[in-house]
Amino acid sequence: MHNDRTEKKYIRLTAMLLPCLIGLAMPISLANTARAQVSALVNGEPVTAVDVAQRIKLLEMMSHKKSSKQDALEELINEKIKLQQAKRQNIEVQESQIERTLNGMAQRSNRKLADFLEGLSKAGIDVPRFKTRLRADTAWRQVLEQTSPGSFQVRDADLVAILTARGEQAQTKAIQYSLQQIVLVVPRGAAEGVRAARIKEAEALRSRFTNCETGVPMAREIREVVVKDPVVRASTDLGTQYRKLLDSTADGRMTPPEITSTGIEVVAVCSRREVIADISSRREFREELLTRRVTDFEKAYIERLRKQSIIEYR
Repeated sequence: MHNDRTEKKYIRLTAMLLPCLIGLAMPISLANTARAQVSALVNGEPVTAVDVAQRIKLLEMMSHKKSSKQDALEELINEKIKLQQAKRQNIEVQESQIERTLNGMAQRSNRKLADFLEGLSKAGIDVPRFKTRLRADTAWRQVLEQTSPGSFQVRDADLVAILTARGEQAQTKAIQYSLQQIVLVVPRGAAEGVRAARIKEAEALRSRFTNCETGVPMAREIREVVVKDPVVRASTDLGTQYRKLLDSTADGRMTPPEITSTGIEVVAVCSRREVIADISSRREFREELLTRRVTDFEKAYIERLRKQSIIEYR
């Protein structure tokens, strides 16, 4: 009997003390674990050893060559800084934008999105971390455009200088498109259900749209819609993918709905004709000069942001 009472007291005492013992042990254990896992802190946000290991795999998969731990860590630190700066500038990248980017990558590899993501997983790439990288790249582009819009402007004189250096001829044949952009507005921060409903509205408009003369007035009747002024674009001034999209869209018809920062956009191809275009407007030359300018500005800007940040290596 005495032994039973003693055992019960011991059980009660253990039950009372156990939470305290756990409470004392956990902070020490968690602190040690955190120190072991964190490779760097960027303005208080951690970059973990797992993040670094994952980034090494991604870099090696993309470049097909060995990548160092330091290279991966520095890229992740820059990524944190880019996302933090985007937040300061109230730039928000929607999940739908990331999904659209992933779909584009899957299409370019001739695979369905599910197969593409499965391939990443099989290669040891963590999909959520991969999405974070895409989110940082998308947000950073908007940061640069807001911070230095002049870096994204190219003068014809600059393009002619490139052509002259290459000995290129001044003119070439091109297709001139007459286009009408229509945007079904989606408020910032709207739920995915709202965006999905607007996509259905855009698809319905697209199915009924047969020419710009009657289609544009019909589009104006849709609620919360913006019908932009008609524009004329030469094929030499368009990217390859967009040019293919327009070439596959008959006159009087619309391109598939595209999610943009303001809503759901469809573009009507009103007409097209062959013209003689100034070769200086060719997109590849613009992209070459644009890339050079943006790269120079980006390098200087990220260095400035790093100097303003608190970076702690562990």
